[in-house]
Amino acid sequence: MPASISHQGASVSGWGRFPTATSAVYRPERCDEIEGILSAREQPTFVARGRGRSYGDTSINADGGVVVTTELNRMIAFDGVSGVLECEAGVGLDDIIDTFLPRGWFLPVTPGTKFVTVGGAIANDAHGKNHHNDGTFAGFVESFTLLAPTGDVYTCSRDKNADIFWATVGGIGLTGFILTARIRLLSVDTAYAKADYFRARDLVEAFDLMREHDEGYRYSVAWIDCVATGAQL
Repeated sequence: MPASISHQGASVSGWGRFPTATSAVYRPERCDEIEGILSAREQPTFVARGRGRSYGDTSINADGGVVVTTELNRMIAFDGVSGVLECEAGVGLDDIIDTFLPRGWFLPVTPGTKFVTVGGAIANDAHGKNHHNDGTFAGFVESFTLLAPTGDVYTCSRDKNADIFWATVGGIGLTGFILTARIRLLSVDTAYAKADYFRARDLVEAFDLMREHDEGYRYSVAWIDCVATGAQL
């Protein structure tokens, strides 16, 4: 294992910068280096980390190891007919958008920030503003490869190792390290979207408007005035 991929005593936090933890941070450049990191047992425990956009303490590990996957960001293959992209888990959603949107393909689900990794989107089963119509990120994951704590690598899908597939989706990295994934992109005709706006006097009316109109829109979102009080909330 190259010594250069380990750095002791780094302060690590999540999206909200709280809490923080001191961890040994590893930055492998190839998927097979992760197994070397784990087998060397320099730390008592390890956790996977992408770009650190998860909330809370999801991808920090006090007095343990944090394996950052951002260098594992290679796109492996793309099927221009089915729209299935195979890539390493450290590929960012922004990388996919920059590469494929000009070619007429878009992510079927994007969370509130595009600066997350594919592995992180699977581990958190990210949802977007089209949740009411299209569901979560998992709905567009064809398969992935997972490095388990035992050192075994599993190919997981709805049909193969399905129990591991569903335990990993939304499993916050507790089943192992996602190495690669095959995800299905959405064919689009334009990079633009037509938007309609409705103004609501309060939460009750906002919910009523969404119930009335959601089915007619692929994406739906409400912004709340957090300084309003009483009936105006």
